[in-house]
Amino acid sequence: MRVLITGANGFVGNYLVKRLLEKGYTVGILELARRDFFTEKQVKQYIIDILDCSAVQSCMIDFQPDSVIHLAAQSNVDVAWNKAALTASVNVVGTINVMNALNTVNPTGKFINIGSGDEYGITAKTNSLLNEGMPCLPQNPYAISKFCAEQIILKLGKKQKIKIISTRSFNHFGPYQKRGFVVSDFSSQIAAINKGMQRPVITVGDLSAERDFLYVEDVVDAYIKLLEQDVEPGIYNVASGRAISIKHILDLLLKISESNIEVLVDERKYRPVEIKSFAGDNSKIIMATQWEIKGCLEDDLKTTLEYWYKVMGE
Repeated sequence: MRVLITGANGFVGNYLVKRLLEKGYTVGILELARRDFFTEKQVKQYIIDILDCSAVQSCMIDFQPDSVIHLAAQSNVDVAWNKAALTASVNVVGTINVMNALNTVNPTGKFINIGSGDEYGITAKTNSLLNEGMPCLPQNPYAISKFCAEQIILKLGKKQKIKIISTRSFNHFGPYQKRGFVVSDFSSQIAAINKGMQRPVITVGDLSAERDFLYVEDVVDAYIKLLEQDVEPGIYNVASGRAISIKHILDLLLKISESNIEVLVDERKYRPVEIKSFAGDNSKIIMATQWEIKGCLEDDLKTTLEYWYKVMGE
């Protein structure tokens, strides 16, 4: 099978390309990805702007994919607030461009769009597991753009009889994830302290929020299951099915590190939690694909922390 991946230079994209190559797929990517995971000779590489319709079309014609996994997005929430037009263009128009290009070249192909659990927004105030049938009430320009893209391509797919799979993927973590996310932020600070690069204090805000966390390898497993199996078009949560407090994540990392680190609450970072619990129901994807979550939270946090020890030692 020939699989084209957009956003291959991102955190999950690198893991996904590596796994598909190991499984014997012919892989094309739209951006340069890390060479830590594979060599450039192993993939067909295109460096294009997904807002350039003709470039996307040319890429599709050249590669002739059986399926596309669309990861490319403007996913930084702060950037989305400051550059809402850019975010909407990349996340909505870019997604439509890629989907239409696949349809032109291979109308029987599968288009897997990677969306976000943030699409549910304040619906999570119910404090129950979020399922695909619940309304989406996104609360920031990034989440709104992902929901808009999802809804447009699902409607176009139904009209044009294209097989559209769209995920709502919740928080994930692992080695190579950049700072700016809970696990990578805590892990990088603990590693810096361990290496003597930072005083043994971590300042935090409110740690009571509960969120849904998945290890990156489990996320990749879910995407491959959706790729390989004949599932019904539609929306699928990629979630752990449980809410874990931010405090529990930090406590586990501190336990693993065996370091004497003081945790101080910084009033400047402390904001009341509007949504206490935000987690997804994963029963639909499990029923459709027999996907299994293989990771162990403590082991996966240890692997992530060890990665940051290595980074800080370089």
